[in-house]
Amino acid sequence: MKNKFAEQLSLALGRDKTQTQQQIADGTHVSPGQLSRLKSGSRSTDSQIRKSLANVINDFWLNYSGARENFGVLSFQNDRQLQGDMFSALMKQKKEQCQRERIEAEFEEAITVKPRDRTPAQQLVIERYPREYAEEISAEITDLAKKAEYAGIPMDKLQEVIDKVNQENG
Repeated sequence: MKNKFAEQLSLALGRDKTQTQQQIADGTHVSPGQLSRLKSGSRSTDSQIRKSLANVINDFWLNYSGARENFGVLSFQNDRQLQGDMFSALMKQKKEQCQRERIEAEFEEAITVKPRDRTPAQQLVIERYPREYAEEISAEITDLAKKAEYAGIPMDKLQEVIDKVNQENG
């Protein structure tokens, strides 16, 4: 079974028309066979290999996938039925955002209650909210990237913006 990074690596290699797979393998100090196994998902990667591949290939989606795996950022789940349909994907994202806003309101209400007085449902919301919040952040980044891609903004330009924000905010 392919992991997310292997899927993105396979897609990135298909998009990269400037380098051969041999050049990418040489640039990342892996053998062509190992690169093929990484692409198929039959070999796992460590953070150093993911970083090296992302640097050599310089593909936004591969960088994002590597960052998700390296830093434990949750993945925004793509619905295969909606893939490529911008309007449907945006509507799904808005629906999910409304659900997360509802959970956020429940969370804020629950944290105002003293811990000993919380109901089991309130405690569950408190435990669940950090994951929901992290998923929202990931969904927003994915939404931004998809809109930029749709608008024709090169992913390297979007990456520059994200890098600048990361440098300014830490």
